[in-house]
Amino acid sequence: MNTKDSLFIVGLAASVSCCLAATVPAPADFWVSDDAGRIVHTCGGKEPLVMCMQGRKVVMQVQSDGTNGFSYKARFFNVQRDAQNKKRIMFAAGRDSNPEVRVNDQLLKSEFPSVATFDGLLTLTYPEMRGVVVTRTVYPSMTKALVVEEWQVRNTTDKEVTVTVAPARRVNLTNESIAIVWNCVGAESVSVKPGGLFSFSSCVQAGLAAEPDLAVNVAVERGARRALAEAAWRGPGRLETPEPQIDVAFALQKFHVLECPIETIKGVITHNGSLTYSPGIWANDPVEYSSPVFPFFGDAGLNRASMNMYRVWQDYCQEKGTVPFPGSFEGPSLNLTQRERGDDAMVLYGLSKFLLFQGNRAAAEELWPLIEFSAASVLKHTTADGIIASETDEMEGRYPTGKANLSTSALAYGGYRQAARLAQALGKPMAMELDTRADALRKSIESYFGAEMEGFKTYRYYKENTTLRGWILLPLAMGLTERQDGTVAALLSDKLWPHRMAGADILAESTRPTEWGRETYYALRALFKAGRTEEALDLTRRVVQTQIFGKNGPYPDEDAIDMLCPGSLYPRVFTEGMFGIVPTSLDSFECTPWLPKDWPRMALRDVRAFGRAWDMVVERAGDQQKLTVSSGGKSVMTGTGPAGKRYSVTFVE
Repeated sequence: MNTKDSLFIVGLAASVSCCLAATVPAPADFWVSDDAGRIVHTCGGKEPLVMCMQGRKVVMQVQSDGTNGFSYKARFFNVQRDAQNKKRIMFAAGRDSNPEVRVNDQLLKSEFPSVATFDGLLTLTYPEMRGVVVTRTVYPSMTKALVVEEWQVRNTTDKEVTVTVAPARRVNLTNESIAIVWNCVGAESVSVKPGGLFSFSSCVQAGLAAEPDLAVNVAVERGARRALAEAAWRGPGRLETPEPQIDVAFALQKFHVLECPIETIKGVITHNGSLTYSPGIWANDPVEYSSPVFPFFGDAGLNRASMNMYRVWQDYCQEKGTVPFPGSFEGPSLNLTQRERGDDAMVLYGLSKFLLFQGNRAAAEELWPLIEFSAASVLKHTTADGIIASETDEMEGRYPTGKANLSTSALAYGGYRQAARLAQALGKPMAMELDTRADALRKSIESYFGAEMEGFKTYRYYKENTTLRGWILLPLAMGLTERQDGTVAALLSDKLWPHRMAGADILAESTRPTEWGRETYYALRALFKAGRTEEALDLTRRVVQTQIFGKNGPYPDEDAIDMLCPGSLYPRVFTEGMFGIVPTSLDSFECTPWLPKDWPRMALRDVRAFGRAWDMVVERAGDQQKLTVSSGGKSVMTGTGPAGKRYSVTFVE
């Protein structure tokens, strides 16, 4: 990424401390999960509520605080096909965008909500006033350049009240061709009985100025948003553990993934999210971090959008070559912007893993040229020392990286190894060559980067490096175990993760205070892969409570602007860390599950990776672990063994 600058409520659970280990402090969470799995926030504290929601043509950032009440900014996309139109199509909604509502002919001011509930839609409940309670549900359309607000006025008295809503329509021309229209149909003198409810809606939509307002079917828009939420909470790719808070956090990050596709001149693609970086695709964020988990959720539209995202890279490489290898495509035109960050290694790793997990042979064949492009670029950047050169890394110059850094070489190793498995599955002749490159790079990483750093036998980040860096975890995440013990010790030290017991992020560098959230979720995955189950689970609990249920939640982000990352890395803590899943072909994988000692069982339900529906259950069997993988009501494999045992699973038609 570029350097960054940044319905109606049923009840509220009194505490979620039962979900946490006794050793975890339990301050009052900013967000609390209720009995239905939704999250609830009591407004009025010092910290504002800030979060993003998005659809195919709109990204909106909402905010609620004790000074300004509720407001939001909405940014609309692809309203016209003119890719050169750089002007942002923005709408800001504050108090002046609230409908004029009167109860018994007296103005009702709904300014400062008392409670907010999020379940894919954001619902605000306002304090009782003039005998009524108002709720307001806000969400973006899933397909249109549209924001919908549904209002409910409930009569809490024992007498009938009269509600009037003034009709209103305001037009804002962003240029001569684009208009943003705020509209409220209104209602005149509606009688509401005691305990009764009156509903109405307002909306904001962007469109061509020459066209009339598009008809808005609120029920259809709500239904589409609810369907996405249903898929996140109860659809394919669910995590089941004895700790509901961990499961709800998984569903929340899954929801953020499911809503991430956006419409662009290149079609619907997966992208980074946020008002600031939309639309934009980077080799690290949606490629390396996010796309490997997409197939688990079984959303055909999400997989298609991911394919379209990768087609942007492949089309560029086919048309303009790989010098420089493209690192990011940004803005309405999706123009090449970033390069030389080790992007070829990021794409090689992320794409090969995505294609293996997707399990679609035709898709893999289509994007195989991009595998070849990225692998050839990595090879071209191989130095005389056998490691991979790059001008910088995904930190983009924030920290020194020398002429060759550990991140690029570790990702290249992981990319080679996974690309070899993909080549083998497709019958490509270069499978053996890719494995040979991986073997050589593994040795070079050890000889070039292996070092004692600040008392730990781990890795230096680049040749001249003298301080611990957060990304020393990447070799572990890629399956390199030569320096596992020293690296784990460094990760769990106060030098690199000083505030871990408070759920804070790991440091990017030991001598500087910058915390980097994406490294935190990578670290949790790496700790599970290293068999440090109890420490990893304890830290996961703390990170979840502080970051997902904390003031910057529910979508953790270093800049609190709700990009897709690093939240999309959270599900991979479990799929690739706790359950230890590594794809070996389009229809097979290895797994090394790590069941925590106090858990009787854990499961991944209705997983859709490898192009089919399947369950994985790990349960306690005396002092052993029993693994069961089933699909279509039939057992695919069962096995029993100690923690750390590796299993091979192959699906047979």
